[in-house]
Amino acid sequence: MAAANKLRQALDLFREGDFPRAQMLLETLPLEELDNDLQVEAHYLWGRVLVSRGDPMEAAQHFQACVKLSPRHVPALDAWGNVLAGMGDARGAIEKYRRVLSLAPAEQHAHVLFNYATVLLQSGAYMRALKRFRECFKRDNRRADAAYGAADCYLRLNRSQGALKWLRIAESLEPKAARIQVAMGNALASAGKSEKAMACFAKAIEFDAACSDAYYNWAVALARAEDYLGAIKKCKAGLKQAPDSFELHVEHLFCLRKMGAYDAALQVAIRARQALKGAPNDRRGEFSDLVACNEAVCLRELGEGERARTVLRDFLRESPESARHCVAELRYSRQERLAKASRFEMTLYVKRSEYAEEGGAASYSRVYWVIARDLAQARQFARDLEPAQAEVRFGEDTRVIEELTNADAGAVERTSMLANQEPHP
Repeated sequence: MAAANKLRQALDLFREGDFPRAQMLLETLPLEELDNDLQVEAHYLWGRVLVSRGDPMEAAQHFQACVKLSPRHVPALDAWGNVLAGMGDARGAIEKYRRVLSLAPAEQHAHVLFNYATVLLQSGAYMRALKRFRECFKRDNRRADAAYGAADCYLRLNRSQGALKWLRIAESLEPKAARIQVAMGNALASAGKSEKAMACFAKAIEFDAACSDAYYNWAVALARAEDYLGAIKKCKAGLKQAPDSFELHVEHLFCLRKMGAYDAALQVAIRARQALKGAPNDRRGEFSDLVACNEAVCLRELGEGERARTVLRDFLRESPESARHCVAELRYSRQERLAKASRFEMTLYVKRSEYAEEGGAASYSRVYWVIARDLAQARQFARDLEPAQAEVRFGEDTRVIEELTNADAGAVERTSMLANQEPHP
């Protein structure tokens, strides 16, 4: 009875938002004194408390314990899926959402379908995500977020008309949402309707003066029209509202570089790197790539070619991403044209002892595509883009994809780092 009372007190504290005291009480709870149903509820509540306190790993263990005791406990399965999604475990989250959909009544499906679709969208499965967002909206046609999600899928699929259709639905439900206006502006810009796009970005700022996405996308649209001065003005206006917006810093850098203001651009590059320290992991790589690439272009244009190549090589050696912009710029700046060349595909297996010491991936692999006169040169080009102190070996799957004439030498493309793909000998 005392254990049951403690559980009720912990539930009351959770409802009041007093998560630290709720957790302390749960930690003193003698679970063995509770019957099976109350143990299930205790684990579920404990998981919810830990989620609220920002401890997803521990929360997942309690949801798992809850499901072990009661395999058809829908709330725990749903919460477990949400925790896994937040940890980046898309496959695990999807498996839990599927189980929820098979167990829960249809009227409870909408929010699960939305979370399921969001995971698919983040994983790049746009068509599958679109299907789930549509199903969600069919279950609950008041959900502007589901309509917006469907529009987002269409935008990523470069289908502006489909995006506009769903954005108009979302707008009818949330007429003053800045993010909907930003997305509508992007769809209109993609459809070639630049003036209408600008009007949407302006409306977004009217709804939310601090909406950095509106300033950024407006600046991007102006830059595409080669109105770099206008784009810079939008970047500066946005940075007054959101000084830490890494997107605006990077776009400002790009526009200054396009205008030939190389020294000013190099100063903005410093600020952009600082802002990127606070960027989410899934966006930091691409924008860091853009900063290094634009910095190198500025240096090259200022006659500092070797320094530019050093910036590119240093960045590429440390980046876990494919870094396509820097790869392209390094090849361009190399200025080595070959009358006859081959395009090689090869896998590099890399081992870095310092990664293991820091708790990172001690070994990883990448696939490279390289244009070179022969295999030895191709291997040197690829090897040069991995850390000098690392142990590197080449896989046995190296092959020539095609023969070329009058081709620029260098790495053409590479994949992101693939951790522990093969044990290093």
